[in-house]
Amino acid sequence: MIGFHFFSFSGVIWRENQGGLFPLSPPSVLSGLSERDACEALKSQGKLFLRWESDFDQAPGCPWWHIIKDGNCSLAELSSNTRSKVRRGLKAYDCDLLSLSLLLDEGYEVYRNAFSRYETHESEFSQSEFENALKALPEQTEFWGVREKGTGKLVAFSENHVESEVCFYNTIWFEPSALKKYSSYALFYEMNRYYLEDRGCQYLSDGARSLSHTTQIHDFLESKFGFRKAYARLHVVYTPWLGIVVATFYPLRKLICKVPYGPFKKASILLRQEEIRRQCAEGAV
Repeated sequence: MIGFHFFSFSGVIWRENQGGLFPLSPPSVLSGLSERDACEALKSQGKLFLRWESDFDQAPGCPWWHIIKDGNCSLAELSSNTRSKVRRGLKAYDCDLLSLSLLLDEGYEVYRNAFSRYETHESEFSQSEFENALKALPEQTEFWGVREKGTGKLVAFSENHVESEVCFYNTIWFEPSALKKYSSYALFYEMNRYYLEDRGCQYLSDGARSLSHTTQIHDFLESKFGFRKAYARLHVVYTPWLGIVVATFYPLRKLICKVPYGPFKKASILLRQEEIRRQCAEGAV
């Protein structure tokens, strides 16, 4: 979602969400993070838990990963079907970097129309909330826009975090009607090419494995644009009382995940995260 609280600690930018802290900075910046440092960062913010990764792209067999793309991003590497859809998208739309001022002027309608497609517990932003959220994003944020050829109407935009020669695709919003004309194919192709070829980024990332549901965008990027899984070791530290709760209910995780109520769903996600953390620790060398 657009809009989040963030802070910097020991050179790492962290994002707050659902009571947890997650790194916005790429894993290379986290390589020297110790558990003691993580606990200090968690204590400084008064949140429930903090999550990070180590051995990024060097932990085959671990059940934790990011979806990334590196290397070739030419049109020729894509399947004939994907190439056709990219060309059709580029025929209908222009995709380019978008300034914050233009997004503030034109982006809210796109956001509202895109939001209507999602089933989420999040509340829709008012226009003022939308604008304030955009203004509060980190300075490392860049935006891309998709415009109809001829009319110039904005029909999609992307919020990207660029740091240490890595680009993260954080959130992307499409007008539903534009998806039917392959706007997503055009946007991903152009952003992939720009960040990997023109900017010389080491890799692109669409984020980590989802714990709550199957992420269709990850499947889309893997099957259509050559993204891949970069395996890593998951680490989590908890505030003391939550650590006790997680340890107490961990043996009951398979029963808890079957209860179809909000608090139990959140608990099952937390326990699934702990299960993966333990599996990664057991596989440590």
